[in-house]
Amino acid sequence: MHPEWQRIANEFIEATSYRVGELEKGWASRYDFSKRPATYLRYEEAFVRIELGKPQFPATVDLWEVFANRRSKRNFLKQPMTLNELNLLLWGTQGITDDMGDYQLRTTPSAGALYPIETYLMINNVEGLEKGLYHLDVQNWCLEGLKREDTSEIAYLFTEEQEVTRRAAVNFVWTAMVDRTKDKYKERAYRYIWWDSGHVSQNLHLVANGLGLGVTTIGHWMDHDMNEYLGIDGKTHLSVLMASVGKIAGGHWLKDRRPE
Repeated sequence: MHPEWQRIANEFIEATSYRVGELEKGWASRYDFSKRPATYLRYEEAFVRIELGKPQFPATVDLWEVFANRRSKRNFLKQPMTLNELNLLLWGTQGITDDMGDYQLRTTPSAGALYPIETYLMINNVEGLEKGLYHLDVQNWCLEGLKREDTSEIAYLFTEEQEVTRRAAVNFVWTAMVDRTKDKYKERAYRYIWWDSGHVSQNLHLVANGLGLGVTTIGHWMDHDMNEYLGIDGKTHLSVLMASVGKIAGGHWLKDRRPE
């Protein structure tokens, strides 16, 4: 690691670390949810809104078998994903499961139930959807069309020519709206947003594997280019993780247990 990078990393860890007795007791529990930044993002200028509705849930799979056979798989077929499969992936990562009044709970945990993670989709091959860039409106549970275009080459370019992103039916791009978390947790927010994205990513892996889809997380992408493409500033709203999903040979994890 370059010495300057090491210095910056060490300073970040030190600046966001706590010591016993230096914080006022109970300060986080007194957070006023009524004054927090907006929890949900919506694009009024979207060229289309596609209502997703409640997913059609398939027969329950054995959770322990899913854990035992979870693999990152990248050899995607040209076969399209169904819209219901995409809906299941989205519900498993961002679906609202309960209303607590001041806040809503989802299928993934979030520090302080603040949910800073947003989901963008680079759609390449999903039945019933035009190719393009979409955003998930979690509150209204619909897809918002932002750009009509073939995103496969864009994803390929921004991930430094990782073939998996060009072949994927869908490339997930997760972003974090930092102020949602920072308003309560201050400097510590810059740790929490990465944890939140990890929860979301893990659920995607479990749901995709349970459905017999291939999935792999992408940690190497050109942040500046991606942020510009999404129309976000890269500071208060930044890309934090990617994942590619698609159909694979074998069809179902029970029939395809080969290691990576």
